[in-house]
Amino acid sequence: MANRYTFRPVTVEGAGEFGRKNGIFQQTKEWANFRSFYKPLGIMGFEGEEAVLSCIVYKLNIFLTPWSIGYITRGFVGDWTNRELVEEFTEYLKEFCKKKRIIYTIIDPWCDEKIDFAEPENSVRELLEHLGYKRAKSEMQPRTNYRLYLDPNNDPEEEKTRLFNRCAVKLRNDINISRDRGVTVHRFRGETLREGVKVFYNLLVETTQKKGFGHRDEDYYYRFAKELGDYVTIYLWKYDYEKDMVYTHNVLNEAEGRLKTIRDEMENPETTPQKVERLKPKEREAIKQIDALKKRIGLSEKYKDNPYISASFFIKLGNKAYNFYGANAFALRDLKLTANYWDMICDAIDGSVTTFNMGGTLKLTTDKLKEDPMYDLYLYKKQYAGEFVEMPGEYHLILDEKKYHFFHEKLNYFRRVVFRAK
Repeated sequence: MANRYTFRPVTVEGAGEFGRKNGIFQQTKEWANFRSFYKPLGIMGFEGEEAVLSCIVYKLNIFLTPWSIGYITRGFVGDWTNRELVEEFTEYLKEFCKKKRIIYTIIDPWCDEKIDFAEPENSVRELLEHLGYKRAKSEMQPRTNYRLYLDPNNDPEEEKTRLFNRCAVKLRNDINISRDRGVTVHRFRGETLREGVKVFYNLLVETTQKKGFGHRDEDYYYRFAKELGDYVTIYLWKYDYEKDMVYTHNVLNEAEGRLKTIRDEMENPETTPQKVERLKPKEREAIKQIDALKKRIGLSEKYKDNPYISASFFIKLGNKAYNFYGANAFALRDLKLTANYWDMICDAIDGSVTTFNMGGTLKLTTDKLKEDPMYDLYLYKKQYAGEFVEMPGEYHLILDEKKYHFFHEKLNYFRRVVFRAK
């Protein structure tokens, strides 16, 4: 029986155009330019004359040998629920890799395996394993994402209202309060990218020192932003000390006035003992608020120079938008401020974007959700009323078992080279 789909080599630019249209930026010519130490190879798949799949295989040559290792970053671009398409492409990919002397290929599909922890009806993992892919022991890319759906057909202002009303009440209050306290967003693109990356990098260093994970050098992030310049905006959130002090002192005056009213009523001879007892919790709450506000005023003195307090790489192309890299200053926590995702969500509403991808959330390294090292971040993102997505993770398609055992399992060649490369 003849295959339903046909596949053929194409230019990286040709394959990347399909990736761009579908919002997978790691499968574009621009990403290939950024990761220039690979030799990228393009493939397209067709049903008749209609393009249904694209794939850029990033080939890493093994030094002083005729062999190489392939990496299909975020998997091929296409319909992963189409079992026939995945099966036929896998057969083509095996032959393609043999011809190119690729001993194994790494693939980590950007597609759904589970949504909000529910077992899937059609598991991509099961399909990949059925087709001979081997599950990797670790992953280079996050396999979780928190996703919001946007309606590109809705009026932009109505869509913002719809999304805002879906947020948790606490989050809506935090967003509004942060703005009232003087948090403003600044966007850097084009000629201002270098300035934006510099601030982002300083905050990233602060974040990694606090959380104990690594980072690349500053030039890596600048090259990333420059190569994907048409799609990248650096978002920086700045704190306004003067505005915060006006707002906070107004709130403090209101709280002190409320406390005075409560105490006047408690001390009134006509107030019954029973009512005094009912007023005591309100008195304690007012005192607690006043103490917290005074503490905040004192703490804010450290930030009189109006520092940047948070940063993100915002990526928008095709039908997807992403919060990709993020970093926060100690000041963000000290000042109890928030709201950095909301500005990006609003900017994603452009009539074409259907999803805003908030990035990795849970590590899924423990059976008990509350013990996950990223559980607090998960709880925060949940306030936006999206959905938690678990992707299949990393798989290897092995063409030569002996060489795979030597270069991957013994030498760990691919990861050593890739994470050393700029």
